[in-house]
Amino acid sequence: MTDNEVNALNQKKTVLITGASSGIGRAFADVWAEAGFNLVLTARREARLVEIADELKAHDGIVVYTLPMDLADPKAPSKIHQYCVDKGIHIDALVNNAGYGNPGNFEEISWKSHQEFLQVMVTAVTELTYLFLPGMMERQYGRIINLASLAPFIPSPVMAGLYSPVKIYQIKFSESVHIQYLDQNIHCSAVCPGLTHSEFHEAAGMHEVKSAPKWMWMDARTVAEQGFDAVMKGQGLIINGSINKFFAVLSKVIPKRVTRSIAMYLSKRSY
Repeated sequence: MTDNEVNALNQKKTVLITGASSGIGRAFADVWAEAGFNLVLTARREARLVEIADELKAHDGIVVYTLPMDLADPKAPSKIHQYCVDKGIHIDALVNNAGYGNPGNFEEISWKSHQEFLQVMVTAVTELTYLFLPGMMERQYGRIINLASLAPFIPSPVMAGLYSPVKIYQIKFSESVHIQYLDQNIHCSAVCPGLTHSEFHEAAGMHEVKSAPKWMWMDARTVAEQGFDAVMKGQGLIINGSINKFFAVLSKVIPKRVTRSIAMYLSKRSY
């Protein structure tokens, strides 16, 4: 590590971003770098992480670490934490962004796939927060973003029965952490986008989602900017975009049977 990197590491706060190789995670990396944070970026694709790190180092004084890791591995959170300990990196902000869809009928998907899905979407999110929270408490500063979804408000019946439940967990977990540690200058925000331009739907095999109306879509950069602003302002929950806010409010006032019908219609069109 060069003298400049040592100085930057000592002077700047550092954010850890999971799933940083593409989509909203990549956009979060840009936003936090522009705000002057050092970055620890983790995802499965090492080559892509290195490429992104080279791009982000154009920001003066920014130190970018890359750590290829698959959060489906139960040991991944502890390995990430130990990496930071070994490097002397204090994590001041955590963005639990990694995630994916697992579409199909619940009983037809292998239990191994369900286990890996829960590991990435629930256990890793919880464990990473658990591991890095004490350091935030010690320094009396912490910012945590959990990338949730609009899905719990209008659940999709083709997401294997697990996608909406894990996103509900992420929302409630975020609210709990936010309330419990707010007096220690630690903010935790659940960021809930709807359809967002990224690799998410292609990776999940939802190739027909592009047929959804253009007015339903947001871009990853806007979602990341709104999420960053929310956690800095101490908002425990943000639903991205006016259209998505409308859907969320509408789902609370219309009958459940209508909500289910809308979900089925959107699923048939989009997935």
